[in-house]
Amino acid sequence: MNSLNEIILNYNDSLIYESDLGLLKEGNWLNDRIIGFCCDYFENEIFKQECERKLLAFVNPSTVQYLKLCESLEEAKMCFLEPLVLQEKKVIFLPLNNNKTTQAGGCHWSLLLIDNRNSKMIHYDSIGSNSDEASLFFYKFKEFFDCKELLNEEKFPKQTNNSDCGAYVLAAIELIAENVKKNNEISLPDIKYNLISEQYISDLRKKLI
Repeated sequence: MNSLNEIILNYNDSLIYESDLGLLKEGNWLNDRIIGFCCDYFENEIFKQECERKLLAFVNPSTVQYLKLCESLEEAKMCFLEPLVLQEKKVIFLPLNNNKTTQAGGCHWSLLLIDNRNSKMIHYDSIGSNSDEASLFFYKFKEFFDCKELLNEEKFPKQTNNSDCGAYVLAAIELIAENVKKNNEISLPDIKYNLISEQYISDLRKKLI
């Protein structure tokens, strides 16, 4: 067996292969397995109490991709939305990829956040090229989540390379989730996006390794 195909971590619903580890080094694009593992870890370890209290929900990127491409809203509701009881969660994190198919691919990640308390979706994009994907998701599910508007967070930092978009998504998730943990609700004015610097992203990659 090729050692790169060897499973080195089996955590909850996430499998991490030897080949995935190399993606954590600077200059590499994070794939859906890495981001999905982090979402699982946030949900079951770091922010477990907040998830149990329905303050937070972390949706796996593969699920987000299915929801984005699903033609039938009823099917999406039956298979994912209703079982995950997302309407009951206060803040929902959805890692969004620009891939147009259900096959592995795409070249950019951004973050879509659903703020159920204030009936809006907020888009965090470190390049600014994923607005079509965010709009597609918003218009497809705005009635299900009773969201009135889609906002782009202009204060969110911009990456300076072509490989850190996934790391920026994880940084945003962690920063916002910590805000919710501290305040028992999302407090957007208190979120210090300027903390997400190139050094912050570099340290985040090292922490994941």
